[in-house]
Amino acid sequence: MPDLVIGQQGMLRSTPKLTRINGDDYLPLVYRNMGNNHAYPFIWAESRTMDTGTWTVLSGVSFHGMPAAEYCMVTVGGTENVAPYFTKDTVNNVISVTTAASGTVDVMIMVGYPMPDIASIACRGNTGAAQSLP
Repeated sequence: MPDLVIGQQGMLRSTPKLTRINGDDYLPLVYRNMGNNHAYPFIWAESRTMDTGTWTVLSGVSFHGMPAAEYCMVTVGGTENVAPYFTKDTVNNVISVTTAASGTVDVMIMVGYPMPDIASIACRGNTGAAQSLP
């Protein structure tokens, strides 16, 4: 195979791609470092003390052409009696949180949809052994 360069000699097969995952020192954010000064956020969180009403968390945000309201998973929590819940307006690409009472609301957003099946990610070769999850 004279047309193969040194790096291509041997078995030609797919190899896992390495990704550098970083956390920010000042922002509640985990991002994928794509190199060349490009970062791709995939988990971030925010807390806000709010009165009864609605808070627009994201509006018009897209990742590589995918609207956040369609492709992001949202987790909302809050202090006692706040009872926050989120809505996704996929037509206008808006994610908002509404509360029933005053208090602190915590929001965590993860890029990616649908929720992955964790059991199918890890494998132990082709032996058929399954992961022992709690």
